[in-house]
Amino acid sequence: MLDKIKGDALSGVGTYYNAGPGSCGETDTNDELVVAINKPQMHNGPNPNVNPHCNKYVYVTGPNGETKARIVDTCPLCPEGCLDLSPTVFQIVCGELSKGKCQIDWKFMQ
Repeated sequence: MLDKIKGDALSGVGTYYNAGPGSCGETDTNDELVVAINKPQMHNGPNPNVNPHCNKYVYVTGPNGETKARIVDTCPLCPEGCLDLSPTVFQIVCGELSKGKCQIDWKFMQ
């Protein structure tokens, strides 16, 4: 599926975080299909709540699977190319939470 989405594929490490109040101005839960984009690629301005990436989607693939997830937050410590995934997204693409991280490929969806 990733190759069928327009745009360049990005590669990095997927980690997981406890979803909650995010930089897009909403509160999400761990069972939602949501992600936090690394700070360099999120490009937050003075008011991150109006970031054009907010509530758009990414398509993420990993060693265990693939899914579409909504952008709801910024990961301030994630290097460029990396995503922080809700536990649900992490389990779909990476497997057990005990892994802590995995290699992922992803794209912004249009």
